Amino acid sequence: MEYRYPGHEQAQWVEDEAGRRPQGWEWVTVGDVALVHRGRSYKKENLVETGGMPFINLKCIERDGGFRMDGIKRYEGPIKPTQTVVADDIVMGVTDMTQERRIVARAARIPRLEAPAAVSMDVVKIQPREDISNSYLYGMFRFSDFADEVKLHANGANVLHLNPERITAFEFALPNEDLRNQYGQFASAIYSQIDVLNLRNANLRRTRDLLLPRLVSGELDVSGLRVAGIEEEFDAVEREAGQ
Repeated sequence: MEYRYPGHEQAQWVEDEAGRRPQGWEWVTVGDVALVHRGRSYKKENLVETGGMPFINLKCIERDGGFRMDGIKRYEGPIKPTQTVVADDIVMGVTDMTQERRIVARAARIPRLEAPAAVSMDVVKIQPREDISNSYLYGMFRFSDFADEVKLHANGANVLHLNPERITAFEFALPNEDLRNQYGQFASAIYSQIDVLNLRNANLRRTRDLLLPRLVSGELDVSGLRVAGIEEEFDAVEREAGQ
């Protein structure tokens, strides 16, 4: 592991049976700093087209980690508080149908949603203790050797399954609270901006999907439309085409 944090050039180093780490950092397991909650088992009738609540499932996990908005389904049925998530919560795939193991043990951060979401049985919710920020723990899951190591413990013939105990047993070096907070504040601002941009992109896609069929069919006539700022460019193209 490389330790590239503010002030690492002046760090004193400690070497023990667990490995090399900066002085002041401590070896911990995920189970020391977080709780892992299993998702909700469900039946086909629990999945609905409208109503209910957003349902976070395996299709919401990008290959190699990250969140997919287009994977969200709708769920209607009983749910426990530990099986619900809101923005900034961490979820992780514990089932995988890709033999390359590109989804199992991969973490995703919940973006801004219109309401709290339920978590399916193929996903676990990871809740850090109070002095560990979601942003810091998510960064550890995504940008360390966590996934590459833990995914090897998933087993199964056609579908891979990962025991959550393999998640909690993973050991890593934890910095002091001040350094964790610095990272958390920096990363949180970036994640918030990502949420804003994703929402804007989603709105643009919806607008495109509404307008495109009307444009193709001719129902919407834009032949006389002039867009401010690019009219001169259109005029130049027309002049060049007429020469």
